[in-house]
This record gives sequence, C-alpha cells and structure tokens, in this order.
Amino acid sequence: MVWDGFVSATWFLYSPLSPRAISALADEYERHLEAYIDEHVDRIDEDETVPEVAAGGEVPPVSELQAAYALAKRPLPKPILARYRACKSVITLDQASDLEVGPCRGLVSTLRYLLPRVGEGALVFPNDVPLVPVEEMLARIENKRGLPGFDGDEDDDDDDTPMHLATKGKTKDAPDQVRALRVLASLEGLMNDPELALDLRGTLQRSSKLAQRYAALLVEDGAVSDIKASKELGVTVEELTKMADELDRTLLALKE
Repeated sequence: MVWDGFVSATWFLYSPLSPRAISALADEYERHLEAYIDEHVDRIDEDETVPEVAAGGEVPPVSELQAAYALAKRPLPKPILARYRACKSVITLDQASDLEVGPCRGLVSTLRYLLPRVGEGALVFPNDVPLVPVEEMLARIENKRGLPGFDGDEDDDDDDTPMHLATKGKTKDAPDQVRALRVLASLEGLMNDPELALDLRGTLQRSSKLAQRYAALLVEDGAVSDIKASKELGVTVEELTKMADELDRTLLALKE
C-alpha cells in the first residue's frame, strides 16, 4: 500500500518453530519493545514506523507459494521450497516500512531482534516473492542503522557508526534464549523427520538425564532462559549452560 510517498507493507516470517514457541518469541519481542519505548520514547522520530508484530495463523499451502512465484514469473528454487515445507509457524510484521526508501530504523531493529531467533531454515516474505532466507536478510541489513538504544547502544542519533558495530560488546540480547530456540527447533525438526526421529531417540537415550529433562522442558514449555530452566530442573545455571551447549552441538551435528 502506498500513499503520500510512504510505503507500508506486511511482511511474514515463516519459521520451523512450533506455534507455541513462535508465540513466546513474539511476546518476548513485545516486552523488549515496551521497555525500549518507556526508556527511549524521545528517540523515535514521528515519521518512524515500528512494525506491529503478531504470531499466529497458518503457513499458506505450497500451492499458493507456487502460484505467487508463477504470477511473478520467477522460478521457485528447490532449496527454498524444501525450507518452506519445513515451516510450521508464522510471525506477521504489519506496517513494515521500505528498507530502501525513507525511514526504516524500526523495521531494521525488529528484524535484528527476531531473525536470529526464528529458527534455522526460517524464511522472510518481504511483502512479495521471492522468499528470502533469514541469514540473507540479516546480511542485507548489516550496515543499516536501527533504532538508537534498541540493542543496548547509547550512541547519539547523529553518530554514523552502524548500530551492529556500535553495540558490539554492549548488547542486551540473551544468547541463552537464542540457543534454547535453536535447540527447540532442532528437536522439533528431528522429531518430525521419519528418517531422523529414531536417531534423535537414540541420541537422547545416550545423553545425560539432565539433557533428557531439558529437552522435555523445551518441548513442553517452549524456549526458556537458562536461569528459568535451571530452577525448573534443580541444577545450577553453570551445569545447565554446559549441558545445553553440548546438546545444541549434538543436535546440529545430527541434522547434518
């Protein structure tokens, strides 16, 4: 939709995470945004648009995707189709601005927050085909400025340093929750693959009791922080973190 030179669009993130996990991620983002606005409301320009983020809905059938590519007279790459078939949940970014025209800091910061967390193999539908792998979209916005302070930096608005460099070493992101989302995506992807489900079962049986309980906790409650998981499982954060890192590596290797 376009009016008065302003471009508004609806983007979709298609994720291999479960609907419950993606809903938890959307809630996490909203809490982060609310905290940011409370502290930095004066740093959001009047003409800046922060997308409205919502989880839910069904991933459209493959036939609709194929029709969209056909209408655009584009070939649908097999790797993209395979990734799309593995997606199980959706996040909608409504009123997304144009990355190439006008102010887009709100969209950039939103994407930087969500994309590393939506699961390996996720795809971005930027208002139209073609679908874009999340890692490619992150590369596209690498040198774009986001909202000042959103990722933890307190640099001046006039500073020309790209936000992803300015925030290095000062980010407020929670890497343990990013890892938990990745582990959950691996578990769900392996469980839903007939050829790998038995391998996953054998791997978990050979793993520690703590790893088995942690995996069950993620499947049941979604991606939780190491602090919360350690309390639930009755171990120290250090024990939980060491085990979770090992499980993450094990599951990623199992998928390869």
